Amino acid sequence: MADEEANKKAEPEEELKPALREDGKEQLEVAEEEGPKRFVEMGPHVVQDTVTGLFWMKKDSWQDRGKYYNWHESREYADLKNIRKIGGFTDWRLPTMDEVATLYDPNLSNTAKGGTTIHIDPVFPEGSFKLHWTTSDTSTRRPRFDYAEGKIVHVDEYVFGAVRLVRKEPVNRGDSRKARPSNPRR
Repeated sequence: MADEEANKKAEPEEELKPALREDGKEQLEVAEEEGPKRFVEMGPHVVQDTVTGLFWMKKDSWQDRGKYYNWHESREYADLKNIRKIGGFTDWRLPTMDEVATLYDPNLSNTAKGGTTIHIDPVFPEGSFKLHWTTSDTSTRRPRFDYAEGKIVHVDEYVFGAVRLVRKEPVNRGDSRKARPSNPRR
């Protein structure tokens, strides 16, 4: 017991020092609270967007497989992720144009493959491809979202790119009030 007290006394206590303002007067440093994060890691493969309720694959197809995919191969990539139940889910898919645009924030910076700056949250690992495929119902011109420029570009469906898969938030079946549509005839 005496040894424990001696060890505690031997360890130097960290001294809190006030910071100096520009005018030379002392000021206590106050840490700013960040608040809740928008993007939250949900295990090694999944990131949840707490604003939209969408779940995103943490890595895009380039980071995951080290190769590019055309639009058709991107859909097959989603099917394979569903068979493997990545993150415990079987409903991964290509995002819509609106969904993919929610990841873009011009105030954020992340480094894409080749050193290009893209504007997505740093919760997503560096090294992703800057252009990601989205769903489309057009014949041969398919949309991709450019995270460097923040815009949709349409290209031939056999051009190579990458995809970051998405899925919707699970339905809470315990709350029947949200599950039922309102009936104005009652």
